[in-house]
Order: sequence, then structure tokens, then C-alpha cells
Amino acid sequence: MFIAQPQTESQSGATSVRELLAEPDLAALTLLAGDAARTVSSVRVIAELRELRLLGAGELAVVMPAASAKAHGHLFDVALRDTAATGATAVVLTSVDADAVEPTARRIADRCALALLVAPPGAEPTRLAIAVARVLSGDAGGALASVDNARRLIATADTADAVLAAAAEALATEVTVREPGHAEPAALVEVDGVADGYVTATVPEQARGAWVIAARTVVRLAADAYARVIAKDRRTDLAPIHDRGRLLGELLLAPESERAPLVAQARALGLAVDGWHQVLRFELSSSLTEPVGMAGQTEAVGSTALDAVLADSGSDVVDMWHGTRIGGDVLLVRTTGTKPRASAARIAHQAATTALAAARDRVPGLVIRCGIGGVYRRAEGLRTSATDARAALAATRQATPPRDIIAIDALGLNRMLVEWYASDTTRASVDDMLAPLAELGSQAAEDAIRTLQSYLDHQGSPAKAAKDLNVHPQTIAYRLRKITTLLHIDLNDAEQRLALQLACRAWLMR
Repeated sequence: MFIAQPQTESQSGATSVRELLAEPDLAALTLLAGDAARTVSSVRVIAELRELRLLGAGELAVVMPAASAKAHGHLFDVALRDTAATGATAVVLTSVDADAVEPTARRIADRCALALLVAPPGAEPTRLAIAVARVLSGDAGGALASVDNARRLIATADTADAVLAAAAEALATEVTVREPGHAEPAALVEVDGVADGYVTATVPEQARGAWVIAARTVVRLAADAYARVIAKDRRTDLAPIHDRGRLLGELLLAPESERAPLVAQARALGLAVDGWHQVLRFELSSSLTEPVGMAGQTEAVGSTALDAVLADSGSDVVDMWHGTRIGGDVLLVRTTGTKPRASAARIAHQAATTALAAARDRVPGLVIRCGIGGVYRRAEGLRTSATDARAALAATRQATPPRDIIAIDALGLNRMLVEWYASDTTRASVDDMLAPLAELGSQAAEDAIRTLQSYLDHQGSPAKAAKDLNVHPQTIAYRLRKITTLLHIDLNDAEQRLALQLACRAWLMR
């Protein structure tokens, strides 16, 4: 994201869109709609369409190619209306054909007197912005020199601090990673596809319009280089830990016949596989209306959670933490060479809390829950703790309301049911038993299974089940007739009632 500094009359002049199009460097722009007589007083390069709503009065926006490719449909129409409401003058789309701009967008631009333009294929957005700034301020040479100098310095920087220092030298101002203030040039840092702060330049008092244009480009270059260095450093620093984490994942999934060589390999890597283990299992999903690509973000969330727990444990050399993944779940494994003390439960809960906070901070909109397994010894104990953690994770969904963290040791008598359901064989049996109800569809299946569970929990009383579910007793009777027909069961048979009661409770844990 590029944030422009509003220019005052003393910093630049103002010219019309028509006059800009008369300039040699801008003559290739095509005006599709809007008022060419509108006055342009400043220019901004934007990386996302939502930034159009941040434009100021008299501003011209040059839209980067990736964002321009999304400039269609109802959302773009709304964005144009919002842009016009800011008092902005013009929007320039890059790397799109004029024919691809929809008639509705053109009509909105005409109606709102917002100049809508397209650049020819291959046009460099930053150079278009510099050309506009040259017309407005008459000083593009210094801006280009700053950008070229920054590109050279940043290319040779091999640390995160060196990247920031190179950008600062090129711009002759402070460049740091922080939230931008009002009108400060800034660019989002994305490490492995996840937002990780902003590279922000402090605006000098003597800054003119050309400096602002250069600063936007420089912070973008710096943010990309900074992200690459940070990602590389993290992978290098955590490589040994990740190697052991992957091995733990293999141990958890391997059949018994293949575990012996994996255990030997773990010992060779310095993993205290013969010690005591406790598994924390995290389930991730998104609360956003549109998916955020959970598959691509699981690794980033796992690294974030592990980093946070390692940082929180400080200089504690007794505990070793490793991260791994199974399916879409993230697992953190605490390993110690000696039997943990009574404080193990508190330490595990604190680690889960720390990991949850870090993951949610890095990926806003993330719904994440954690199940904590018990503490067990050796490779067999590692698998047992992982089974515990999966069962406890299921209990977080079963809780009313759902809970963020549940430890298997805190489940009391319900632990027996949770552990029973955690086995693959049990889940398969439950699925087979209730399959005819599951085929009714998600909501109908849940209604039927909750009805059956409540009826059995209340010793076969339709009236009590109806009160429990807040429905009419006749509704319970109707559902039960349908359920018994589909399942081919006899509710007068004590063994069938017990099996169904367990199956219903287990099914609702998922």
C-alpha cells in the first residue's frame, strides 16, 4: 500500500487531466470516461482497490496491475462511487485493455465527473506517477535518482537492518518498520503471504511532491526486500527445529512397523524422544465471509505459534518445543528429559494462550481452538498425548458455548467419552451407525441427532425432550418415527439405546 503526502500549493502546481494528456510521457493514456477538465493537484500509486477510498481532493491514482486486473463488477463500481465522493480527480488503470472496462464503470465515471483512464500495455505505474509529478512539481530528475540509488543499495543489502539503512540513505530520512502516521509513505511487508508490519518513511519538513513520489517507490522496494530477508532468516534459524518437528509428525503418523528407524533418527537429531511429551493441537478456520486460503496459511500460523512459545519460554533449557502439522491442524510438542512437575498443566495452558494470541494477531479473522493432551513418556507416549489432544480439541467444539482451549485432564468423567471417540475405529462405527441421518443434510442431520440424544438422555420422555429443545412434543414424536424408520432400530432395546446415546454424543463432538 502506498500512502501519499497531500501537496500544498507551495509544493506543487495544479493542472487539468487534458493538459496532462498533452505531455509526451502521458500521451499514451486513454481517457475512457469522466471530465478531462478536472484539476489534478497530486498523484498516488495504489496497490489495492480499497485504497481508492483513501484518495484526497484533486488526487490522481495510478492503480498497480494486480489491482487493475480486479477492476470489474459491482465492487469496482462501488469503489468508483466512493472515490468520486472523496473529491479525487482521476483513476488510471494499468495492464488492462480499454475494452475490458465495463460500461457500468464508464457511466459512473461520467456521472461523477471522475476521469477514468487506461495506460497502454507494459506501462510502468511508478514511471507514470513520476511523469505526473514532474508536471505538477517540475522535479522528476531527483525522484528518479533517488529510486535508482535505492534500488542499487537495497540489492546489496543482506540483512533486514541493512535494507532499512539503504532506503534511509537513498531518501535522506528515517525508514523504519512501524505503523505509518498520517500521509507518510509506507508499504506493507508480507512474509510468506502474511502481513507483518509496514516499512514507513518519515517525511522531512522540506519534502516536495517529487520526493513523495520517490519515497512511495523506495518503501515498496524496501518492503519486498525486507520480507525476503526476514523469511530467509526465519527458515535458517528454525531449520533444525523444523527438521525435528517434521520427524515428530512422521512418528505420529507411522504404523508401528516403521517407528523403530524413526525413533533412532530422532535420537540422532538430538530429540529427547525417550523423554516426556505433551501435545498441543490447534484447529484453524476462518471467520471471514470469503476464504482466506487456510491451506496456504497453516505453515505461517504454525511458525508464528512456535516462535511465540519459544520466545515466551525464554531461557528455560529444560523444555524443548517443536512444531509439526497433521492435515490442516498445527501441533506443538513440549518435550522434557525429566518427568514434568505439577506445573505442567499451567505451562501448557500458558503456551496455548500465547500461541493463540500470536496466530490471531498475524492472521486477523482466524478462528482457532486448542486441545491439550496429557503428559506421557517415550514415542508411545507421544502418540498417546496426540490422541488426547485430538480428543480435547473435539471437546472444544462440543462445549456450550465453544471454548478456545481445553485440556484432556480437565474433562473429568467426560474424558472417557472423548478418548473413546478419538479412535479411528470408533469414529468409523459412529459414522456407519448414523449414516442414514447424515444423508438428510447438515442441518436436518443435526436436528435429528440432537432430538435422539435428548430423548435418550431424558429416559425416553418426549415431553422432556421437547422442553429441552424448545419444540412441540408432536415435533419430537414425528422426528422419532422418522429416525427409527431410517435407522431400523428398536428404542425399547437397552443395548441399542446405549449405543445410540454414545453415538449421538460422539457425533456432535465433531
